[in-house]
Amino acid sequence: MILPLSLKRLALGLVLLTTSVFGYCDDNEQQNEVATQEQQSGLIARPSLFKKRFEADKHLLNNAFAITQYKRNYFLPFTYVDNPNALGNAGLTENNVDNKEAKFQISVKLPLYTQPDSVEGVYFGFTLTSFWQLYNSEVSKPFRETNYEPEIFYQWNTDIKLLGIDFNALQLGFNHMSNGQSELRSRSWNRIMLTSLFSDADDIYYLRTWYRIPEDEKTSPEDPSGDDNPRINHYYGRIELGYGTRIKGFGLFARLRNNLEFDNNRGSLELSVSYPVSPRYEVVLQYFNGYGDSLIDYDRRQNRIGLGFQLAAF
Repeated sequence: MILPLSLKRLALGLVLLTTSVFGYCDDNEQQNEVATQEQQSGLIARPSLFKKRFEADKHLLNNAFAITQYKRNYFLPFTYVDNPNALGNAGLTENNVDNKEAKFQISVKLPLYTQPDSVEGVYFGFTLTSFWQLYNSEVSKPFRETNYEPEIFYQWNTDIKLLGIDFNALQLGFNHMSNGQSELRSRSWNRIMLTSLFSDADDIYYLRTWYRIPEDEKTSPEDPSGDDNPRINHYYGRIELGYGTRIKGFGLFARLRNNLEFDNNRGSLELSVSYPVSPRYEVVLQYFNGYGDSLIDYDRRQNRIGLGFQLAAF
């Protein structure tokens, strides 16, 4: 039976009155109790996840040096990959490269300019992803590959709701991705990126696409100028879809990239399952299949599974 709105509020009032008689409850606790029970009983709609994230970011903007989490931050001390490319480090060869390695990612963003009392504005983002031959004592445990991804983008906040899903924001910017190497080991490319962010009270979604800024062909493999990774769009992809949710405490995140080519379709799938061990940290199991695990591996199909920790993302 569905109670009328006035009866629901009366029932909540009796609950709070009972609480105040039999146990101490200050004003803030009462307000939080009302909000929680009203949300659970359907009196008010819960805010979407990206909206809650933006509200948290807005409070941090009072600090001129505020740095917030951008993409996911994690450390996987153990991963197993079936087809690692030894070219990323001078000390590695196809004979001594180890299938076991650590992987970690650090990703932050810094507001350069924002509208008053808003998170809309210009941001600088930086993501570092590294692949560390931690268990390879034969060649002194080198870093096989590290990818650096600085970018600058403008974020427009939107107020559009359709079928219960909030269209939260649109981001447009310039992205550079490089492995910081030279000559035969060099990999880099530049893109104009467009990202749409969506969410509801339980799920996050994003859709990202990009235009690669063209480069001239190399005159020789040792040529320092020119395209370091020809046909990367055919392997790494042209579009990326992301989805995250929580089910009974477990966090689920999926990322799908695709080149949108029907004759020679390629891309990748990454799946992560996490569980919180504290308000800030989660145990995470991550699986990757496809192309573009790293820049040095952009044209190699990989399978990777890893276990570690990550910062809570949503």
